[in-house]
Amino acid sequence: MRAAGVVAVIAFLCVVVALVSLMQGTPDLSVGEVLEALFGSESEGNRQFIVRNLRLPRVVGGVVAGAMLGASGAVMQDTLRNPLAGPELIGVSAGASLAVTTIIAFRLPFPGIALPIAALLAGLVTGTVILSLVSLKSNPMRMLLVGAAFTALLNALVIAVITLAPNFGGVSVIYRFLVGSLSDVQWEEVRLVAPWTVTLLAIFLLAGRPLNILKLGDEVAEGLGVGVRRTRAVLFAGAVLLVAPVIAIAGPIGFIALVSPHIVRRLLRTSDARIVVPLSAVMGAILVLAADMAARLALHPHEIAVGLWTVVLGAPALLVLMQRGLLRRRALS
Repeated sequence: MRAAGVVAVIAFLCVVVALVSLMQGTPDLSVGEVLEALFGSESEGNRQFIVRNLRLPRVVGGVVAGAMLGASGAVMQDTLRNPLAGPELIGVSAGASLAVTTIIAFRLPFPGIALPIAALLAGLVTGTVILSLVSLKSNPMRMLLVGAAFTALLNALVIAVITLAPNFGGVSVIYRFLVGSLSDVQWEEVRLVAPWTVTLLAIFLLAGRPLNILKLGDEVAEGLGVGVRRTRAVLFAGAVLLVAPVIAIAGPIGFIALVSPHIVRRLLRTSDARIVVPLSAVMGAILVLAADMAARLALHPHEIAVGLWTVVLGAPALLVLMQRGLLRRRALS
């Protein structure tokens, strides 16, 4: 009963945050004005254009990005049996960002529809290299340190690419591909990732059982007929696949993948992946939308990249996880 109540509250909170995001800005709108602009045939002045063409694609893009990141973090943490596994901490986001930055900055003949594929391949390569250097049975701190080193290197390469590329696009491009930004998200970008989002999230709703089995340990999983190495490789690739479309449209928004699953597990007091994965997606959407509102409004009329606000959220959360001893765990309970 408690779990059902928490689920209802999380879902309701997501709707509320999305609605408030549509209301806030210049000009501020009431709930009625937003609903009229969304569903009415006509709207006073430019209100309908502002809501439908400026704010709504950004909100939908934020929901998509947060959902993909939240689900990815839950899948990675259970697959690798590491509470600190996340695309931003094991170099996956930075590798994918470098690939997309290079294609866009140098205007390589690469179709926009395939940008998520480029991000996927680069993220897989980076993640595989790091995992090859770090045993799953080693202390989680080692993975964190190796991932941090690779992330720093790849971010430096992103800066180099942007600096060397002709007509690279200015500060907004740096924000987008170093820390993540939703400021340039339009309906075109949303349509680019929408098929990925619907398909992948639907698939990972069915991944709960193999994730739960992997958490029992390799020997138990093998005894239950699960090919551990194959299953882990497929799930890890799928987790990177969830991140790739986000990198393509918004850049490496950090810490959402890390924090969302831990919030859900704590609220529901369960680590059942069948529940944690979908609700981590909803929680990720809430966190990204909240961070984006802070990005737009905190220093208005100036805008701060949403990725900077998620770091403000995520860095203390990482310290809390370390303080509570999660770093010493080799598997999620």
